Amino acid sequence: MLLLQDRSPRSALEKALIFKKPTTHGLPLATVERPSNTAVTPEAPRPEIKTRQTWRVIASVCSSILPGSGQLWLGKKLAGIGFLCAFSLLVLGYWPLRLPRSYVGIQVLIFAAMGLCTAAAWHALRTPSQRMIQGSRLWLFVLVPISLLASFAYNNWFLLAAGFRPFDVPSTGMEQTVLSGDRVIADLRQYRNSRPKRCNVVIFSKNGTFFIKRVVAVGGDTIEGKDGAIFVNGQRLNEPYVRHLGNLSLVSNEFGPVEIASGELFAMGDNRDVSRDSRMADFGLVPEKTVAGEALYIIRSKWGRLGNDLR
Repeated sequence: MLLLQDRSPRSALEKALIFKKPTTHGLPLATVERPSNTAVTPEAPRPEIKTRQTWRVIASVCSSILPGSGQLWLGKKLAGIGFLCAFSLLVLGYWPLRLPRSYVGIQVLIFAAMGLCTAAAWHALRTPSQRMIQGSRLWLFVLVPISLLASFAYNNWFLLAAGFRPFDVPSTGMEQTVLSGDRVIADLRQYRNSRPKRCNVVIFSKNGTFFIKRVVAVGGDTIEGKDGAIFVNGQRLNEPYVRHLGNLSLVSNEFGPVEIASGELFAMGDNRDVSRDSRMADFGLVPEKTVAGEALYIIRSKWGRLGNDLR
């Protein structure tokens, strides 16, 4: 069998065309390389990254309002549960522990709420997460005020829920114990299972107005006033908290004896010469059912008397 092969001679021109490198205008093509110092334009941020940043900020805001919620959104379940447990302990401090019965207790709860909300917001903003990139620290200028507002709101809500209420005192009838402009915290649940006692500073309602006075006599007592001194059941009271200005009227100076019926209270202001109280016929005795609660301590004062105990 014969194999056919192309044995036709190639011309010199054809061989030259086969082995010759490509040229441009008769010159060999040069390899072009990028200089090492050439500036490279950065890639524009993708919309996905911006969206993740927004989610991170939203998670931080959520944690500043409800500690732990932002962490759960970020997939940090352990951290989220930890913050929620800490928040639950804070709630327990108001009820059933009722720590606001003391000035130190309410201060501990206020600062704990501030610290918890702020720490949760910071953690949600900066903690590493596979779902979202870290947020800028500049967002703290927004998150910290939100955290503080949330903590103050929680304090007000939990105080009311636990049976505590602040009262502003606009009168001078209880000076020097309580000055005009002071704010006091009252326990509205104090007398649910008990009755007011002598010397208790109570808040009660009369004709739609709240008054703050001191209980001087209770049901079953006999009270009498002589020369500015108060006698209960024949015994002169030692009242170091009483203030006298020297303009005591005859009606206020001399009264009684008055027998206090069961369920009634004889209440007087510590500023005896100006106080309008049970010594006046138009004011009268105070029914126990009108007593809203017991005044505990001063929470705000212009005169540096914060935390003064009224019990």
